[in-house]
Amino acid sequence: MMKNEQGMSRRSFLSGAAAMGAALAGAGLAGCAPKSASDAAAEKEAGSAAGAAGASGVASGGTAGFDGTGVMPWLGEAPEIADADVEEEIDADVVVVGLGCAGVPAARAAVEAGAKVVCLESSAKLNSAASDMAIFGGQTQATWGRGDGFLDKKMVVNMHMEECSHHVSQSVISRYYDESGAALDWFIAASKDLYIAPESYAEIPEANQENYMFPYMYPVPETYDYTKEDLPCYPTSVGFSSLATIMADNLQVAVDGGADVRYNTKGVKLIQDGDGAVTGIYAQAAGSDQYIRINAKSVVLATGDYLGNEEMMKFYAPECVENGIQILSIDMDNEGNYTNIGEGHMMGAWAGAAIEQWHAPMIHHMGGGAGADGRGVIGNNGFLWLNLRGKRFMNEDLPGQQLENQVELQPQRKAYQFFDSSWPEQLQHFPAAHGVACFYREEELPSYTASGLRINVRTAADIDAAVEEGRCLKADTVEELLGMIDGMDVEAAKASIERYNELCAAGEDTDFFKSSQRLFGLVNGPFYAAECGCALTLGNLGGLESDEECRVYSTDREVIPGLYVCGATQGGRFAVQYPISLKGLSAGMCMVYGKIAGENAAAGV
Repeated sequence: MMKNEQGMSRRSFLSGAAAMGAALAGAGLAGCAPKSASDAAAEKEAGSAAGAAGASGVASGGTAGFDGTGVMPWLGEAPEIADADVEEEIDADVVVVGLGCAGVPAARAAVEAGAKVVCLESSAKLNSAASDMAIFGGQTQATWGRGDGFLDKKMVVNMHMEECSHHVSQSVISRYYDESGAALDWFIAASKDLYIAPESYAEIPEANQENYMFPYMYPVPETYDYTKEDLPCYPTSVGFSSLATIMADNLQVAVDGGADVRYNTKGVKLIQDGDGAVTGIYAQAAGSDQYIRINAKSVVLATGDYLGNEEMMKFYAPECVENGIQILSIDMDNEGNYTNIGEGHMMGAWAGAAIEQWHAPMIHHMGGGAGADGRGVIGNNGFLWLNLRGKRFMNEDLPGQQLENQVELQPQRKAYQFFDSSWPEQLQHFPAAHGVACFYREEELPSYTASGLRINVRTAADIDAAVEEGRCLKADTVEELLGMIDGMDVEAAKASIERYNELCAAGEDTDFFKSSQRLFGLVNGPFYAAECGCALTLGNLGGLESDEECRVYSTDREVIPGLYVCGATQGGRFAVQYPISLKGLSAGMCMVYGKIAGENAAAGV
């Protein structure tokens, strides 16, 4: 029987890889999500999660956003560093702070531009948490008939601006469209062993199964026409079996070109001259109470987001804390501490940089009863969803981000997703989109299949496993199924299902206006239900105000000379919520603007 678990305390803030297993049972994870941390890392994090969760007093302090005073309570005072505190001094042209999806291409681009580069990374290795990129055009995309001009720029850019309520920079979005194709060609050229798959689910040669790239939704299913969707997912994304491998190859290019890479070393404070221009940075190696002074013409901040900083989350995304949304982060240092804690935001703010006002939580609902791999039982598909009052409450034909928004509004912040035994033939009618199960297979996918490709496929064995593991309920009758759900208003739910079946039979949803091609009634037993709680926050995106050249702006909206930003620390990319029309958009932007930041920092543009 499905337990009637109350929603998480609105003041809880369970964090990290250790919370992942428990959270996945009732919540969806994301397709752009990090891969699972190793068992050892999870065990290590388990010991520190409780302390991290309450470290800043959220249990007693509640949530608190901007209070109108301009004070940022999370910021604190910049450290005072005297000459006597410096144990080493280095001269460089460019310092790249953070070696993730943006910092790595920034380092390579700066080196290739002829700069002497120093890289700082607070972890013991580069950070790779994503697997997909949204890309427009270029020679690689042309392999699949998706070269330059494949998607209309006006359509794509306008959709992004609308999804972000026009709080983002159209110049940033527009340049990304123009340059992402060529940037991808440049990025993958560093990996000599990368295999490029001819189709999404093509068989991969044994020698290439650990390092291959593939197109998402190629060929596009005949039943999916993104031009006729209210909320389309454009067929333009690529995925990697191991993005970390490609990133390591890119970093090796930088190292071979002379880059000085310092792991377990964090940026602490920017150095500025009398006019406010950035002329270097103070860094600190793990375990040292002394500092490294790095004099440089330019500094690139690529330190990621601030998901692991509870005080910043309370300030910029209080609703996430209020709703008890757990976080998932695997960006850790060698002591098990989070590295995505907004250090770049802090250093920028201390240097006078403005932080954009509207931030975007990344919470992709993947459907009910997600397993250890992050896949919901039947994806985030728009079957019938009912809340505990037994009421239908939305047009279920929504992407995962919007589904999450709706689930958060329900009693106990949960709902149930219902489907019947006809699901195998019904999947093909759902959108070829992020988190959606739209392919049915008789046989399991090969073991080497990239995690991103698994998200869109279901087999009978997948559903059987979900039932056996208690992630999905199954019954021969609808009434029996409803009776298995603790807290469900069975009579109201029966009436809602009867009404829904009538709409499906009529072929028109006059209640919530769902697309007629996805109106599937509960008719053929056995019947299934999966609990849908709140999903996990994979990032909170909001950064330093910047432009398409990656230059950083002050609170007076003047350029701060010598300071550049890219990746999740860069503003102007996302606002209000993370858009779902482009799968892997954040990672793609990290790569593209990392390249631009590195080039411009080297040139001093």
